[in-house]
Amino acid sequence: MSKKTVKLKLVSEQGRAEGNSTQCVPSPSLEFPEGFFTKQERWDGGIVLYFLIILYMFMAVTTVCDEYFLPSLEIISESLGLSQDVAGATFMAAGSSAPELVTAFLGVFITKGDIGISTILGSAMYNLFGICAACGLLSNVVSTLSCWPLFRDCAAYAISVAAVLGIIFDNQVYWYEGILLLLIYGLYVLVLCFDIKINQYIIKKFSPCCTCLAEAMEERSEQQPLMGWEDEGQPFIHRQSRTDSGIFHEESGYSQLPLSLHDLSHVSEDPPSVFNMPEADLKRIFWVLSLPIITLLFLTTPDCRRKFWKNYFVITFFMSALWISAFTYILVWMVTITGETLEIPDTVMGLTLLAAGTSLPDTIASVLVARKGKGDMAMSNIVGSNVFDMLCLGVPWFIKTAFINASAPIEVNSRGLTYITIALNISIIFLFSAVHFNGWKLDRKLGVVCLLLYLGIATLSVLYELGIIGNNKIRGCGG
Repeated sequence: MSKKTVKLKLVSEQGRAEGNSTQCVPSPSLEFPEGFFTKQERWDGGIVLYFLIILYMFMAVTTVCDEYFLPSLEIISESLGLSQDVAGATFMAAGSSAPELVTAFLGVFITKGDIGISTILGSAMYNLFGICAACGLLSNVVSTLSCWPLFRDCAAYAISVAAVLGIIFDNQVYWYEGILLLLIYGLYVLVLCFDIKINQYIIKKFSPCCTCLAEAMEERSEQQPLMGWEDEGQPFIHRQSRTDSGIFHEESGYSQLPLSLHDLSHVSEDPPSVFNMPEADLKRIFWVLSLPIITLLFLTTPDCRRKFWKNYFVITFFMSALWISAFTYILVWMVTITGETLEIPDTVMGLTLLAAGTSLPDTIASVLVARKGKGDMAMSNIVGSNVFDMLCLGVPWFIKTAFINASAPIEVNSRGLTYITIALNISIIFLFSAVHFNGWKLDRKLGVVCLLLYLGIATLSVLYELGIIGNNKIRGCGG
């Protein structure tokens, strides 16, 4: 066992021993390797290197998402005949949330860290409001949103929150509770598989009493999956759906991906080589800076936009998710050490900078599709990522309790359970209400509202964690 793991366990036990009057929160830096410099060396200018690495990792994640992850997602969605919201809630959410799953494994098997209130709350708040704000403010396209996908995903998220918080209520997790989380996520995926039929059934049941909901879902039910197959087994009839316009149209005028499954074998031309230098001066600068990343990805990940690699899109998906996790881990590591150098309180770090860092792939992926007018895919990714993060905690929990240490349950920390439950449920209601009163449009007005909601709730959460409001005295374990 490493010295850092021992230290983390000691400070965690120290916090439990001191009772409820003053709670102890281990420093996030204990979950990462030592930095390149001492704290004094960072103050003397070494922190600049950390800022540069943070920016470079941001560029790396953007490159992976834009050039590999989203193109593979489009081909997977077309191959399976998924609508854009189902694709956003499943494959897109799973791929972009890979860093959270890696973090969960590290927390269970390596650092032995607790699931703290700032970890759960910070990531969830940022996913719901921060990413939605980014999509609205950074997109020049006003996207029309559908009622049913958002209602479906918000309901699933509320259930997942209740399940996780119910499991950690007694501070212990058993193997059957890990299985329960996986079964709930499996049920959620099953609902998504029969999404259109469920949608049509709800229309029949609620159309007499809720005309607004019925009209919104009627509009969606007319849009078939990407492949356009009719339910009655009719010959192939292609209808316009939310995914048919394609996600990946570049300003150069060519479509990087085909618009239907039949076109997969008739790609007119490959996109330009990633080693072609752009003509604009600013783009050239960024291209030169990102050349090491481009070369690394070119050598390790097949580009499924090209004819030769188009049948290897599954490998592209998993390799891009792996690189997203690696780059995000480095980014969060640098952010953590930077925050520690600037003496930002650990709880504030968990609620703000670390939450934004671990959710960077979700942010970039959602903004990219929102800028193409795919609002339902962006919103489903935002909420679906939270569902994935919550329920897939069952994977490391089950492996640990069933195979590695079956004799004892996993010890977790349920501190602030009531506050977490109230805050997350209010967040779900606020998001749904904001979208409804904005006329079911993803635009800059919704972005501003979500930004204000995020700043407001994050501020209250920080004040609560610091003990300024409420009876929740918290201090760092090192002090």
